[in-house]
Amino acid sequence: YTDLSTIYERAGRIKGRSGSVTQLPILSMPDDDITHPIPDLTGYITEGQIVLSRQLHRRGVYPPIDTLPCLSRLMNLGIGEGKTRPDHRAVANQLYAAYAQGRDLRKLVAIVGEEALSDIDRAYLRFADQFEERIVGQGQEGRTIEETLDIGWELMAGLPLGELKRVRDFIETYHPDYVKATVTEVAAEQPLAEETDVAAEA
Repeated sequence: YTDLSTIYERAGRIKGRSGSVTQLPILSMPDDDITHPIPDLTGYITEGQIVLSRQLHRRGVYPPIDTLPCLSRLMNLGIGEGKTRPDHRAVANQLYAAYAQGRDLRKLVAIVGEEALSDIDRAYLRFADQFEERIVGQGQEGRTIEETLDIGWELMAGLPLGELKRVRDFIETYHPDYVKATVTEVAAEQPLAEETDVAAEA
């Protein structure tokens, strides 16, 4: 561990210069074992890790990022109100939890079949598929973080409201069903306002 951390620290230093160098070391894991000493210790030394999945690659998901074992220790410093959006951390936590649930259910389906699942379980399965298709498999699409958060809310709309415990404080502001209801109310009120103005002029 000491030798490996020394190598990383040495590679990030420039004598006589201030500032920092961002390193993106690329590791291959023997037998795809993330607990192997090299990837395991690298995960402790660096500020984060991005794990690629052979399975997602075979399915044509690009970039084939395996979200669950990925990590960023700097994320909280760059997100939230005044930086991205107030719901950013809550949405990330809810998406992560729902995707993990969907992945676990895939293993169960392989044993007992989808017929044995409840309606909520099936909703989580659909969520996992859509998450990989729309959040992970974005390809070369250029989109803002706000657009990605909105897509996350669209995916969460497929789950019962009772399951969205981590985003409870933001549901009325960002959940598509509430946003549509608000827009509908405004649209319904607008003609009344116009009619009132016309009546006043008459």
